[in-house]
Amino acid sequence: MEAVLAQKRRIRSPVGAGLFYPEDKMEILDYFRSFGLDSGRDNGTQTAQAIIAPHGAWHYSGALAAQAFLTTVGRKNIKRVVILGPIHDKRERGLFLSNSHSFYTPLGNIPVDHEISEELEFNSNFFEINDIPHLAEHSIEILLPFIKYCFPDASIVPVLMGQPKAQYIYDLAQALRKAVTPVLDDTLIVVSSNLSYDSDQAAAKRLALECIRLFSERRAGELASAILEGRLNACGGALVAGLLESGLLDKTETCLIADDLVSATGNENAVVYYSELSYI
Repeated sequence: MEAVLAQKRRIRSPVGAGLFYPEDKMEILDYFRSFGLDSGRDNGTQTAQAIIAPHGAWHYSGALAAQAFLTTVGRKNIKRVVILGPIHDKRERGLFLSNSHSFYTPLGNIPVDHEISEELEFNSNFFEINDIPHLAEHSIEILLPFIKYCFPDASIVPVLMGQPKAQYIYDLAQALRKAVTPVLDDTLIVVSSNLSYDSDQAAAKRLALECIRLFSERRAGELASAILEGRLNACGGALVAGLLESGLLDKTETCLIADDLVSATGNENAVVYYSELSYI
């Protein structure tokens, strides 16, 4: 019994606070208020069903993430956020849920929705409830303060994908369709994805624009093929393909795209491109 209680109390600690985004609560609150996320709550037209937001350090891509979340805050009934992120460790294979009780943010802990997590595992062949891949991964964590700020009472369903494979994309799509469709009205879906990287800036931009085209036109099959064949290298693109294939966005009418691409120099001097999209 003590082991069970300890498991239920377990909190996933952050790996990115102070590195990718501020540790100080007041600094984060001031940052969010500067984008109008407070005032946006009063506008009921900001009702995105799903968003794609980047996972770069906030001084590069935080404004884009804020723009994405600004399109969601009119949804006052959100009970949970299904958040999908890639694993940067190329050795990892599979789809991973969390058995932590909650994830820490400087704004407060966010509980994990174990009921939907278990539904995803039940309706799949590759999902595994395993916290180990979550412990050193920032792709989900970097967006959690936005979730806590915009939807303070919501839980999360954190999903990580290792190196993309066709069966993982298909499995994710099927599991999302079966587990999330019954609760879609009070669920927000967030995909953590950067668009491209390349040592040549012009090439990176071309890849990013093609990625945006496939995201916005909802070309799930083309996107999956491009990712799996290496013609696109969006970090998180396979998760977008799975979401599009799931059919959960079929009733959305509009895809809003950020006006500008944002670039930054990443590891080994590669240029990384970021943007954000919202499905309304």
